[in-house]
Amino acid sequence: MPVREVASSADHAAIVERLDVALHGLCQPLTVLQCRLAMGEMIGEPDAMLEAIRESLKECVRLNQMVGTMRTMLQHMMVDANEKSIG
Repeated sequence: MPVREVASSADHAAIVERLDVALHGLCQPLTVLQCRLAMGEMIGEPDAMLEAIRESLKECVRLNQMVGTMRTMLQHMMVDANEKSIG
């Protein structure tokens, strides 16, 4: 069942809203990641680049956690939808 069909169910409205908030939440760490790398590149010193890489890796961990949460939420929606269609 396509995600759009599952998301249209009233039972999943809260999950869809949480996904929307989570997707919006990705904007800030992505901007931080981009900014840190750009600043490290602009300064051009090896220490600045190492610091930019170190801090960017932390942001990547944060982003991956958010994406993992969204993936889990979608998987739960799909399981619920399959159980409803079977039951």
